[in-house]
Amino acid sequence: MSDKKLSRQTDKDNNKKRKLSIFRVILVTMILIGFIGAGAVAGIVMSIIKNTEPIDASNIYEMLDESSFILDSEGQVIEKIESNKFRVVVDYSEMPEHLTSAFVSIEDERFWTHKGVDIKRIFGALWTNLRTGSRQGASTINQQLAVNLYLSRSDKSYSRKIKDAYYGIMLNKQLSKEQILEAYLNTIYLGSGAHGVQAAAQVYFSKDAKDLTLAESALIAGITKYPSRNTPIITLKKEDVQEHHVVLDDSDPVYTVIMNDKIDEYVISRQKLVLNAMKRLGYITETEYNQALEEDVKSHLKPNRQISENISSFFGDLVKKDVIQALKDSGYSEDEAIDMLYSGGLRINSTLDTRIQKILDEEYANSSNFPKINNADRAKLLAKEGFTEDSEKNIRDNEGQIQPQSAMVISDHQTGEIKAIVGGRMTSGQRILNRALTPRQPGSSIKPIAVYAPAIEHGFTAGSIVDDIPHYFNKSTPNTPWPRNFDKSYRGLITLREGVERSGNIFAVKLASMLSGDQNSSINTMLDSMKNMGITTVHTRENPLTINGKKYTDETLATALGGMTRGVSPLEMNTAFNVLANKGLYTSPTTFTTVHDRHGNLILENKPQQHRVITEQSAYIVTDMLRGVVSSPRGTGKGANIGSMPVAGKTGTTDSQKDAWFVGYTPYYSASVWIGSDQPVKLTSGSPAAASLWSKVMKRVHEGHSVKDFEMPSDIVRVNICTISGKLPTELCALDPRGSTVKSEIFIKGTQPTGKCDVHVLADIHVPSGKLATDLTPPWQVQSKVFVQRPIPYYPAEHGGITPLDYIYELPSGYYDPLVDGLGIPFPGGSPDGTETEGGPNEGEIEDIDDDTIDSLDNN
Repeated sequence: MSDKKLSRQTDKDNNKKRKLSIFRVILVTMILIGFIGAGAVAGIVMSIIKNTEPIDASNIYEMLDESSFILDSEGQVIEKIESNKFRVVVDYSEMPEHLTSAFVSIEDERFWTHKGVDIKRIFGALWTNLRTGSRQGASTINQQLAVNLYLSRSDKSYSRKIKDAYYGIMLNKQLSKEQILEAYLNTIYLGSGAHGVQAAAQVYFSKDAKDLTLAESALIAGITKYPSRNTPIITLKKEDVQEHHVVLDDSDPVYTVIMNDKIDEYVISRQKLVLNAMKRLGYITETEYNQALEEDVKSHLKPNRQISENISSFFGDLVKKDVIQALKDSGYSEDEAIDMLYSGGLRINSTLDTRIQKILDEEYANSSNFPKINNADRAKLLAKEGFTEDSEKNIRDNEGQIQPQSAMVISDHQTGEIKAIVGGRMTSGQRILNRALTPRQPGSSIKPIAVYAPAIEHGFTAGSIVDDIPHYFNKSTPNTPWPRNFDKSYRGLITLREGVERSGNIFAVKLASMLSGDQNSSINTMLDSMKNMGITTVHTRENPLTINGKKYTDETLATALGGMTRGVSPLEMNTAFNVLANKGLYTSPTTFTTVHDRHGNLILENKPQQHRVITEQSAYIVTDMLRGVVSSPRGTGKGANIGSMPVAGKTGTTDSQKDAWFVGYTPYYSASVWIGSDQPVKLTSGSPAAASLWSKVMKRVHEGHSVKDFEMPSDIVRVNICTISGKLPTELCALDPRGSTVKSEIFIKGTQPTGKCDVHVLADIHVPSGKLATDLTPPWQVQSKVFVQRPIPYYPAEHGGITPLDYIYELPSGYYDPLVDGLGIPFPGGSPDGTETEGGPNEGEIEDIDDDTIDSLDNN
């Protein structure tokens, strides 16, 4: 061998030795790391186990359910949530072997041989998850039972998995396999409110567990994974049932039980998977397997709804509804959420103020706080079967509910927290209908939300002028004025503030039509405002309300007056007015703040959603105008006054006085009141009754609260204006024949008027005829007077002779003609001012101006 070849061979040998050495170092290092890691893991596991509370499985059936509790805002228990589970405990000896085998086959095939934890299954699941990226579970029946009894499913941490493995081993030491399986099969949730195999057998097949066939047992066992998806039946409200649904039970007046649309895709496929596992593990023969597959188990479905409904308060019902929704939003199925609420031992911190709720309950128990039903409608109701009249002249319907009914919601507008709620008065039995959540026609109470707020936001001011004269917005009756004011009058030129205080209908619709560039855009602006303030019952072409195949929307100007297709609930009216009270900021209503599980772990924190709807300045202007509804002599809501505490709000009464509203707020709280009958009939009193009830409740609510004002934001300025023109006043404005029209008004900085009033004019008239004077008018029959000259002339003849109330102050349009009007009484034989001569249409209606005033005006 040459030296070169020998050298090359030596180099190769050295390289091999170096690589082998490096490999050995790496291997030793990995082994050391493995030992260190294993030691660290073992240390963590031991630490967790050391801090885990011991268990005593001897009282296992006493631990199946743990009630949840609702606490008030001070932490006091106000309601214990009783379980609504349908569970009947059945002994292991009464369970058919094919039923127990079905669950073991699909859930834990080595159940009979492992010690509580299946090591083989853990490594198998780990390898599958690493290889496929899936999340295959490895929990044994022992571990699942431990989670149901001792741990929280909301905890997804590894420490919980270590605990349930430890508890699984402990259960195996303290109980026999049969006892563990019996407890598991009596606690596992199997969809549709059924807990345990006996309940599932009843709910799905109306039979006992001992009578289940192999095919039925396999179907029930297949439900365990995703119970909400794999349940063979679904319960829907009647209005949600479609033509393609297979109806199984329609006996309930509210709900219908149907077959799961995806029964073949989910339920039957899972059943086949269970049967295949049973065959593979030797629990059933090939013949039994094929017979079970051929069995038409879908035709066996016979729902038996035996879940009890609990009686609760209106507030408690709403809290439970909101908690279930919050749990669903955080990832739980509806069935899991219901299970946690009713048996998970939750502690729910609610927003309820017990003091305020007590006040509300006491006032609602006083019949004198509510109006009666109109006599004519009273007779009609009493003629119906089941309707009766009590000694206090209250009518009760065929369900024993007193009529008229009412609802009220009180909240903290800064936080959105509901402090008290009543969904009906003097109710008895199960409180199924919460009227605080039921939409009713809002009448004029919707105007601040639909019209006033967007108007101010879009550049109108409290001093903007609208001519309250006949308009013809109803295209189906183009020759009939629509809308009409409640007093059937027309006021003429008025400011937005006066229109708000008087609750003018013509004014509101006219203003609504001017919110944007054209009428359709204006209507959309109005609807957008309502939706942004929390009104969910707004219907558009994209989301119409369908009744008997006909589609209805709120895309009309009638919505400005509360003429909605469906109406608004008292809760949503309260939420919308909260925007105005809370400086233009929408805050979603909340009934609870936090939820903790049975171990004290925080599982839900309810932070309200917020978004800005209008500016602080716009909200303040609307609030200031709504104060006049209560405090002004011309306000429609004077009955809602609660003394020195500022109140802003709006009344509402629907056609024929079937619904009465007052929605208002103070610097502390907002509240909405609705009064009406479940079957709409005319009341003896409308919004005044609602305002009076609001006042009685809120006076008591505000006891002990110091008086404070609504906080004025920056960029609000105060300017004197003429309330006839909306502009800066001139000397003539103070000389209006009705009295001075100069008033102080607030504006968002930059929106205050800059031009001077051009509506008030000074003119010489021929007093006897009331016409404008000319050069031919006898001087002794001429007087200078202040008149109103509309920017857009009004002609009564075009409106069937209708004249607005301010028309008598209008500048005359005709001129004095001696050939027509004569010379009158010559001076000095008659009165110098000619007033003894028969006058014109303005005679006696307009106050004369003295000579000194005329001289003063001439000099200016």
